[in-house]
Amino acid sequence: MRAKNLILICILPFLFGFQPGQINSGGDDTPVALVKKIVKDVTYRKSGSDWEEAKTGLPLRNGEEVRTGAKSLALILFTDGSGILRVKENAILNIYGDKNAKKLNKNTVVNQGLIGFEVNKQSEDEEFKFTTPTAVASIRGTAGFLEVDGEKNLTFSLETGAAELTSTSGQKLGTVTAGNTARMDDKGNFNITQSTEADKAKGRQARTLNTKKVTIMTNKGAVVIEYYSSEK
Repeated sequence: MRAKNLILICILPFLFGFQPGQINSGGDDTPVALVKKIVKDVTYRKSGSDWEEAKTGLPLRNGEEVRTGAKSLALILFTDGSGILRVKENAILNIYGDKNAKKLNKNTVVNQGLIGFEVNKQSEDEEFKFTTPTAVASIRGTAGFLEVDGEKNLTFSLETGAAELTSTSGQKLGTVTAGNTARMDDKGNFNITQSTEADKAKGRQARTLNTKKVTIMTNKGAVVIEYYSSEK
């Protein structure tokens, strides 16, 4: 599955008709990311606009916001081939892209929810960040998950790679490496520990779409319905 995802990331820029590094943001309408898959209730909006229904293939431009409802999922691919986000139910996030020379600096602002991610190795002068209410994670090439709960507590766990964490005020917190999990509460209490079995299970849940399909025969032919499954 991961190999298929990596192949898909690589060919996305060519499907859109541009090469990696040619993405602009802010001043034009070139998408930063693409909603590749949707299950059930997924909406999006531009700054100051109303929520609209998201559809498969939706391009996400700089600053646009995505929201998933209960038992809903979204798969988001960055159009420069840098990463995949698996957005689980009841999540809210903004996608930002800032072009610097021929590089695109990405910043995904996660306000709440569980996000599984696979990020390709970034060049030294290119940024890929996750920003949460309490901390910022700078990533070079990793796979793992992050979760912001209803109390704004952060869990950040890595299966591979490493990431530097700083507080939103700019204080360096530490480096999270493969097999470890960082936790930070809304009061700023922070620690890094070896990932527990529960963390590993949450990681598997975050990186899997957990969907099933059922085919219903109608008088107009077969209708395939995909739905969220709580089974791991």
